[in-house]
Amino acid sequence: MKKIILAVLCAVLCLTLTGCFQKGPQYENLDTNNAVDPDTIKQSDFADDLDGLVKYLKALNYLPVQTEPTVMLAEVIGAKKGYRYIFTVDNSNVVCELYEYDTSYSDPNASRVIEEIKETGSFHLFNKEGVDTDTTYPATLSDSGKYVMLYGDGSSNQGNVVRKKLIENTVKAYYSESSKTSEASETSKTAETSETSKAAETSETSKTAEASAESKADESSEASKAA
Repeated sequence: MKKIILAVLCAVLCLTLTGCFQKGPQYENLDTNNAVDPDTIKQSDFADDLDGLVKYLKALNYLPVQTEPTVMLAEVIGAKKGYRYIFTVDNSNVVCELYEYDTSYSDPNASRVIEEIKETGSFHLFNKEGVDTDTTYPATLSDSGKYVMLYGDGSSNQGNVVRKKLIENTVKAYYSESSKTSEASETSKTAETSETSKAAETSETSKTAEASAESKADESSEASKAA
């Protein structure tokens, strides 16, 4: 019975991972020309969880804002939570699935999936309990080991190819040690620049006040001589 349940779950998730599209619905379209400068948005303004990652990707225009996600059977691949978004990028159909893993808990299935992605950049849906599939699914693993993304876009248009690479790099870097260090450094530089600017303004104000005082003293001296 357990094997049957696993087989059914496998079949259900396969349908989502292969990115099948229903005919009829009008999906929200993202324009590759509407790029957002990633330097203007800080990941530290978003929570280090799946919902925070989704909000961050939406702010960068990598995910549709209005589209509601499908909640996935995340436990099938050992994840704690998962969403699937279906939309279009320059009218090319796209499926983006995002999963969050509990890095404090060692789940055998989660460990298998993550290790396969680390080694090969893809994973088998199942490889235990007597249920196995030969099909592999390309996936992106974040440097923190906490997030996994499956992104399917069959378009060879340059804008779509670049968009896919950008979102992959963004997910990889989300709350990684290097990105946190980089943001902290930028914040420190901004604070130093602000302090330097304030000091310069104070100095200029002081010089102006001194010059004004000297001018008044000169005027007073001239008036005294004239009297």
